[in-house]
Amino acid sequence: MDQRMLPPIIALSRGFVAALVALQPVAARAQSPDSLPPWVESDVPGQTVTLTLTAEPATGSASARLNGERDGSVQINIPVNWTVHWSWRNGDSIPHSLVVVAEREKLPTEGGHPALDNAMSRAVTTGIPPGKTDETTFVADQPGWYWMLCGVPGHALAGEWIGLRIDPAATGVSIKRKAG
Repeated sequence: MDQRMLPPIIALSRGFVAALVALQPVAARAQSPDSLPPWVESDVPGQTVTLTLTAEPATGSASARLNGERDGSVQINIPVNWTVHWSWRNGDSIPHSLVVVAEREKLPTEGGHPALDNAMSRAVTTGIPPGKTDETTFVADQPGWYWMLCGVPGHALAGEWIGLRIDPAATGVSIKRKAG
């Protein structure tokens, strides 16, 4: 090999390694628990996720948002057999509820029986009055895709829902945002 070529090759190699090192922290941050929104708390050793949710009025829309989300704009991904605890508050001026239903071809017109034992608030179809709170705990024991939606008639169809995936391959909680 021509000895004159070594300095440019070494410089090029150093630049490539520096670029790889610079990219590594970005990839790690994207998957760290720190990237979860403040309303999602993950306890990996305890295999528990806590969701602090608020139904709130949406500016320019007749339907509410769940922590600023609507129309499936976010999906919560949870490992199978983790315990889910949610605490939620109705911060809107009309009744709302929360229920986990299996994702189907179309959103239901109203809530019904939850897809997972105890994965619902009180008063699924009549809703909880404004200013009131509710809590529930359930085990995410059935892999699949679900909707967390307001069960009051017409509310889910108006956009009051987010996604939930119970993933057998997941090792921790993550959030996936819908593109767009």
